[in-house]
Amino acid sequence: MAGVKLMGHSSDDDFKGCSPPLSQKLVRRNQKIPIGHILASLKWRNTSVVQKMTESIKVLFSSDLGIVDFHPSGDCAVIYISAAEMIEGLLYRKRLAGLKAVKGIRKVIVAERTYLSLQQFSSLQQFAVLELELDLIPVTENGLHSLLVQMVSAENKISKNPFLHPSKIQDEELSAHVSIALKNIPKIGEKKIMMLVERFGSLHNIAIATVEDLSSLLGASLAQIVWDYFNK
Repeated sequence: MAGVKLMGHSSDDDFKGCSPPLSQKLVRRNQKIPIGHILASLKWRNTSVVQKMTESIKVLFSSDLGIVDFHPSGDCAVIYISAAEMIEGLLYRKRLAGLKAVKGIRKVIVAERTYLSLQQFSSLQQFAVLELELDLIPVTENGLHSLLVQMVSAENKISKNPFLHPSKIQDEELSAHVSIALKNIPKIGEKKIMMLVERFGSLHNIAIATVEDLSSLLGASLAQIVWDYFNK
């Protein structure tokens, strides 16, 4: 692929997209990313996250991703919010609002949730999921690389299926990201996750569901756990 070099080469900027200059866009769209690869912002080069990812997938770099940290596929953008960023203040709100404003690309927020950042994570969740209607996936301190590898794998499975209608592809991609996010809720197994995805369709709809709505599907005990996860 012209203009692309894999991690380990001397070039600082491995990926040259065909979108307008960064001054015109906060997020680049329609990136041509090969299957089995992830495109990362240049600031992630030489980090432990990237080093661990290279054990499973190929990593490309670009200095022109704007507010985005990772592209697991050409039409999916990921912003990462660290626990320190949450604790320091609300500066991340501008990044998320900028991502929300971009059309024609799927948006995922990944946030580091620790014991020290639980209160701040709750505020982030309220803003990202309930106000902006973005998908938010919490990760542990060392869980980012595993999640990104999962996302690349999910994107690849969908892109390799030539029989999926475009609208079906979008549904499959959304379901994959919502399922990954729901796996962080205690006591919710694969079967219950699929039931939630089929009933509510999006992470935002699950987040704003009442305990009564959830109880009809999950039972009172699990419904309260899911409600608490998004509202406390």
